[in-house]
Parts: sequence; structure tokens; C-alpha cells
Amino acid sequence: MYVCLRLGLSIALLLTACGGQRVEPETEAAAAPSAPQRLHVLGAFLEAHWQLPLALQGEPPAGFSELDRSLDPAVCGACHPEQYAAWRTSLHAAAYSPGFSGQLIEGALADPVEVRACQRCHAPLGEQQPYNRLGGPEASFDPALRGQGIVCAACHVRNHRRFGPPRRAALPALLEPPPHGGFEPRGEFQESRFCAPCHQFFDDPGINGKPLENTFVEWQRSPQAAAGRQCQDCHMPDRSHRWRGIHDPEWVRRAIDVDLIPTDLSGRRLEAALVLRNRDVGHAFPTYVTPRVQLVVYQVGAAGKELDATRLEASIGREVDLAAQVEIFDTRVLPGESVKLDYSLARAPGATALLARVSVDPDFHYRAVFDLLLESLEDASARAQIEEARRRISDSTYILAEIRLPLSD
Repeated sequence: MYVCLRLGLSIALLLTACGGQRVEPETEAAAAPSAPQRLHVLGAFLEAHWQLPLALQGEPPAGFSELDRSLDPAVCGACHPEQYAAWRTSLHAAAYSPGFSGQLIEGALADPVEVRACQRCHAPLGEQQPYNRLGGPEASFDPALRGQGIVCAACHVRNHRRFGPPRRAALPALLEPPPHGGFEPRGEFQESRFCAPCHQFFDDPGINGKPLENTFVEWQRSPQAAAGRQCQDCHMPDRSHRWRGIHDPEWVRRAIDVDLIPTDLSGRRLEAALVLRNRDVGHAFPTYVTPRVQLVVYQVGAAGKELDATRLEASIGREVDLAAQVEIFDTRVLPGESVKLDYSLARAPGATALLARVSVDPDFHYRAVFDLLLESLEDASARAQIEEARRRISDSTYILAEIRLPLSD
């Protein structure tokens, strides 16, 4: 199914809330059904497992060593080096990034209640919270642990008990008792619903019927879900802890197809279609409001430079006005569907080829937010962190695909 973006030079550009530009499409991505009920989706174990922010671990069992008691990922890595090394490269490890932490220092998000709410997913352990549930200082707060984001214990440790997926059948039998009393195997670790507490806003009607985080519902409606494929099958292949996603060009290319289909390139008017297909992303592409995907087609001359007045472009993404609770547009591509940019313009003098490019800006929204914050922040520490965050994403945009069709003389 195509969501057609039929663009012409006369169509007005819409200036988005974040300063970007897009062309208004004729149709928008279908709205999701009402938000799911949390307990119904999660089940009793995960409902209890994911009470966010998480409760303090409490007193460790008698006989636990200092290593057994530790929540430091590096300590976990002593026995799980492969998982630790992968986690260190992941966005989970960077969840308490300068761009996140810098917003908790000054302004509305610096309120203790808001800090706890923001850290529910970004640094969820009780020991990572600077404030307790009453808004006072948390005696067990560990600033170093907080800075490590979504640590191993966030998924695997509750009340000093370890949990994880069932042990693989091919592994040899244990010859001695495992450390920290072993672990409790749970099949839920291999199911998409395990990821839902942070990647789905439950019991939230959202804007235009879609919560800001709606990834689990998008997956539920996908062909991948119908085939029994879970989030972990794509994002944790062979139980990898890298969680690769839209920031990784190679990963995205495995699931997205791009074609430039010529209709007529022989006459005075050039006709073609740039098609992007969500072949194997098991949710909307992109799933969240922060990325933006740009489709561009234009003519180039003999020197390879773009010729004036030959460009047509369109944006794929979702833009919302949070203050007004209004969805400005949603042109994301649902699983199994495609978006098409029709190109039909006169051939420019000196044109030698038609060039199409698809670029991905995974941090589009953040870039604009950071720029706005730098205009208003007064706290030196907050400014320094936001400046560092802005620097880190300055070159995160990448070209997903580029196709050139030569033109005959």
C-alpha cells in the first residue's frame, strides 16, 4: 500500500514547530487503536517487575559478597564480558546523556517530581533517584550509577534477586553453584511485552489517538507480530545487548528498501517515482517523534551539481505540538507499507542525470530542542551539558540511500 506524496512547486511548505520544513501529504499514517491496558498486556509478573521507578534493592541476603551486592554494570561484566561490552555501545548505556541530564537542572523538569518521572525509563533504579517518592533526598542515591543510564540491574535485578531468559539448551551444565544465588529464568524476557513499559505509553489516549510512545501497539498490528517475531528477534539477535536501531545506517538498510523508478526520462519532462518501503521494520518507520527522514529528487548537471528549481522533497516523521496537544502531521511508514514521492518536472538545460537521496536525521527534534534551550538556560552546568549534547548530534544525519539515473542526450 502506498501513502502517496504528490508534490508540486506550488504546494506551500509547512513550517514545523521545530523549525524544519516539510510538504503536506495527501494522507497520513493510520491512527492506532486506543491505548492498551497495562496489566492486560504485561501480565502479573511484568506488572510487578516494571513498577517504575524501581524500588530500592534493600538489604542483600546474608552471605552476599560486595560483588554480589553491586549494581555497577562493570561488576556484572566480570562474569558477562560479552554482554557488558555490547551494552557499553548501546543507547541504553547512554540513556542518562548530557542532553537528558542537562534538562533536569534548571526549569520545570528540575522539580523533584518531574525528575523521578523523567528517570522512570532513563535511569530507573531506586538507587539512581536523587529524590524519594516524597520529594526529599534519597539516602541510597548513587550519582555514579545514575550516570550510567539503563544498567544491567534495571532489567535483571529486583530485591537482589536475579532474573533473565531461560538458559540456552546448548550450554553445558554448571559444575558449581552460580554466584549471587543463581537467577530465576523467565520466558517474558524473550517477549515484546517485556520492552513495553518503556516503549509504550499505557492508558494514554495520546494525540490524535496515538501516544508519543506507541511502539508496542505498532508492533502488535504488524506482519512481524502475526508471524510470532518479537522485538528481541530484531533488536537483540543472538541475545546481543547492543539494541541497534535508527542511529545505525547498516541496521536500517536491512529493513528498508529504496527504489527510484523511471516512468519517462526521454522527453522534455522527467517522470519518476522515489519509493521507500518499510519491508521489515516491525513498527512505524520511524516509530518516535524525534527522527526525521527526508526524500529528495533533483536534476544534476555534468559537474554533478544540483540544478536550480529542479528539486522536489518530502519528509517522513511525526510532528506534534505538545502544548496545544495537536498533531501537525504524521507521514511515518507503517510495517509492510510504502511512501512514494512522484517527480514530474521539466528537464533543465544541461541536466545529465536525475538523482534521488534518502537521508535520516535520528536526532532532528533533539537538535531543535537543544538550540532553544541554549537560548534560555542560565545555569552554567545545564548549559555545558546541553552544549555537549548538541555537539554529539551535530553530524548524526546520514544518507540511507542514493540513486542516480543517467539521462540520454
